[in-house]
Amino acid sequence: MKRLFPTTSAAALMLGAAACSGAETHTKTADNDSAVMTETAAYDAEYASGDATEDDFDVDTRVAMGDADQAEIERDDYVLASDEFLTSELIGEDVTDANGEEVGEVEDVLLASGNMQPMLVIRDGFAGDLHTVSFDQAEIWFDEEGEPEARMDLTEDMLDDLQEFEQEGLNDYRLASELTGTNVRLGFNDKDVRVTDMIMKTDGTAKYAVVSNGIVDAVTDERFLINPAKIVVSQGDSDGEMMIDLSEEEFTNAMSFTADID
Repeated sequence: MKRLFPTTSAAALMLGAAACSGAETHTKTADNDSAVMTETAAYDAEYASGDATEDDFDVDTRVAMGDADQAEIERDDYVLASDEFLTSELIGEDVTDANGEEVGEVEDVLLASGNMQPMLVIRDGFAGDLHTVSFDQAEIWFDEEGEPEARMDLTEDMLDDLQEFEQEGLNDYRLASELTGTNVRLGFNDKDVRVTDMIMKTDGTAKYAVVSNGIVDAVTDERFLINPAKIVVSQGDSDGEMMIDLSEEEFTNAMSFTADID
């Protein structure tokens, strides 16, 4: 799977650099402009006749035509490593204890923050209490279909003895399920993206936040991957809103990921 990214800024920088690089460059630029104009004229004729589409022409031509949003480059699609999983695939799965008995299910994943280590939030039995279990006290393994499962090194009685977990308000962004589905503002342009999932390692490390480039794109399978540490609470006059502290270049160069939305 390949991911396409806009390159309008790069094209503009290249054109700007050419304009400042001397007489030889002016000649080359003029030649390039002439070639683009020629191809643009050919495009106009073929497109009008229905024999061509915008994709039949190169990036420079489409930028010159004012179709900058369509000027794109290809990116390789990220593939999960053997020790990585999506939190959406683990949440809701049954949990077995040290005796191999089913004792509850994974209610959520508590992400690491500050001095707090990542935890599994386990519901004890059906509609029972919530307890947190560290990744050191549990093993994440994969079934024959590649789906993540959780197995504790604790017995059911030991789970019952753990302190109960209480959520901190309705928007507890320490929890993977609360962060997932949240619209987050991009710091460099104030536009929103939506966090649709988290990629974690089996040791509890949050490796990537999976985001859609715009709310509408959340219904497609195309995603970007960003460092979850870049998701922060907005400073200043915000009401605790979240933002992604990335530059435009960092966001443009973010890896792509194909979501399973079946």
